[in-house]
Amino acid sequence: MNEVTAHNPFAPPRAVVEDRPDVASAQVPATRGSRLAAALIDGVAVGGVVAIIGIVAAIAIPAYASYQRRAGGDPTQTGPALVLVGGLAFLAIVGVFAWNATLVYRYGQTIGKRAMGIRVVRTDGTRVAFGRFVFLRWLPMFVLGIIPWIGYVTGLVDSLLIFRDTRQCLHDNIADTIVVTAASAPHATLAGSGAR
Repeated sequence: MNEVTAHNPFAPPRAVVEDRPDVASAQVPATRGSRLAAALIDGVAVGGVVAIIGIVAAIAIPAYASYQRRAGGDPTQTGPALVLVGGLAFLAIVGVFAWNATLVYRYGQTIGKRAMGIRVVRTDGTRVAFGRFVFLRWLPMFVLGIIPWIGYVTGLVDSLLIFRDTRQCLHDNIADTIVVTAASAPHATLAGSGAR
């Protein structure tokens, strides 16, 4: 820029623009295997809780009936044992969902994704808001999944779309998300985004 244009009051304003690195291009997509393993771990986390509750119920209810028989009570009155097991089941399932919700809110990860070192981010590389995760990524697939026949087809299509080059499933397309390695997107967390 020469001296004349530097002091020209009629010249258009100029701004110095620094190029910022493209965050989205620096992210490493999660492998299909790691996404499958994360889904299996998530299933085991919930299924394991249900199985443990079933085992506790299978032991506690007959033990309570045996106690009632020895104490001279009615062994068919297993109400207190059922209430106890039901309460434990409720607390355990709420605990797993609360743990998952906390991980999703803070890190963009479920229990399985955290174990596999992957996380969900927006396609532009930013953090996924909790509402987007629940209402766009999870809820539409859940609603479609409970419809007979449509749920089967939707679930199959959702799973098969991961074999595209983008590795996005149908729920990723709906929510505008991708799954990447956690190491390649450390900023896409609650603390990294500066959100509260």
